[in-house]
Amino acid sequence: MSGTTRGQFLARGAKGGVALVAGGSVLALAEDTAFGAATSDTDILKLAATAELLAIDFYTRSIKSKKLKGDELGYLAAAMSNERAHYAALKAALKSGAPAGLKFKYPHGSFASRKSIGTLGEALETAFVGAYMGAVTAFKSNALKGVAAEIGACESRHLSVLTNIAAGTIEASPNLPKVLTAAQALAALKPFLAG
Repeated sequence: MSGTTRGQFLARGAKGGVALVAGGSVLALAEDTAFGAATSDTDILKLAATAELLAIDFYTRSIKSKKLKGDELGYLAAAMSNERAHYAALKAALKSGAPAGLKFKYPHGSFASRKSIGTLGEALETAFVGAYMGAVTAFKSNALKGVAAEIGACESRHLSVLTNIAAGTIEASPNLPKVLTAAQALAALKPFLAG
């Protein structure tokens, strides 16, 4: 994926790249939520929990690839721990309704190099940051708005590190990341979902 921009990566994903192989109910919920059906706090929580499972899987595979070393590898391990904590918080709110046991499929070569890992991670974390920022206004519960803001801030740190890994240099993150609605968040993640 040398020289691939985030937009190109997402467009490539739309042509069959990363796929979420999950029960139809999670995908159907995601599509219903994003494409105009009424969204409840529970619907948003389920989407967020699904995204966290994807993030956990991404960081697990990135670490196992052994393509990153030193501080970068240490950061990925810490980020994976963060994602597990995020999922645990969402699972506590959803109880038995939390998605679990999902399987993920990535394009060939996604974990073949430091740059390909950074590019994939940058694309995923961009969607996660925007989705959590959008959830702050979408949640009806003030407590859940606070949780979304906390998780979004953490995801923003992950995005900064992965942007630098993808670029091979230190770059500044955008001053004002784009806030996404549920529909926009799913549109950004839809290339990674398969039913």
